Amino acid sequence: MLPDFIIIGGMKCGTSSLFYYLGLHPQIGTSDIKEVDYFIKENNYNKGEGWYEDRFRGSFDKFGEASPNYSKAHYFKGVPQRMHALLPDVKLIYLVRDPIDRLLSHYTHNVADGREQQSITEALAQLKNNHYVECSRYYWQLEHYLQYFSPEQILIADTQKLRDDRRQSLQTVFDFLEVDATFYTPEYEQEKHQTGQKRKRGKRSRIILESPVIKSLKQWIPDGVKEPIKKATRSVVEKPKLSADLEDRLVSCFTDDVEALRAFSGQDFASWKV
Repeated sequence: MLPDFIIIGGMKCGTSSLFYYLGLHPQIGTSDIKEVDYFIKENNYNKGEGWYEDRFRGSFDKFGEASPNYSKAHYFKGVPQRMHALLPDVKLIYLVRDPIDRLLSHYTHNVADGREQQSITEALAQLKNNHYVECSRYYWQLEHYLQYFSPEQILIADTQKLRDDRRQSLQTVFDFLEVDATFYTPEYEQEKHQTGQKRKRGKRSRIILESPVIKSLKQWIPDGVKEPIKKATRSVVEKPKLSADLEDRLVSCFTDDVEALRAFSGQDFASWKV
């Protein structure tokens, strides 16, 4: 039992919400953990195909997983090649949002987790080969998959549309996955991990929370339990504002990539700054 579809990213683009929504569809089964990271050699690939197959259980028409690390080609090498070797017919869903907004959410996430100590200006002093920038170069990330998968196997989904017109956006995804596109539930009105504000954890808590044992347990703790604990133990981290000059540099940096994505997807991404 192996997946029929994989949400490959992007990070901070609503993959948790979409994974949750798809898991509510009666024809769709999702992996028992969200970020399986099986095709990443440094993470879980050495656990073997049997371990991966065991992540998908139940009687469903379609199975899928979501691992945003799959769209970090600059950091994790060889993911599309390994994926194609095992799942040549898999369908891929790539969630994208305004690349500058995604970058700022990524930065804020890292500050909250204690991974980032620099100011946003310092973190973006060099844009070339910059991790935040590379994760927002959606078409460049996609090109690594297009070496192995046909365009027909890939759906580009706009995070903003998923928020603003959830029913239509989910119908598009359901059509792509070939399941009942008319299915809808009031639970689709919930948005998972909406982060207008982030809360910063201390260094000690980060070390504890990132231990393998704690990470394995976190997935079983309901959000209703986790969120109050986060609020009680962390200080608020506000998303930074960019200077006009830095924003202009980012727009120039992303323009060609976004135009290529528009051409590939046929979508205009009209609300984006780029």
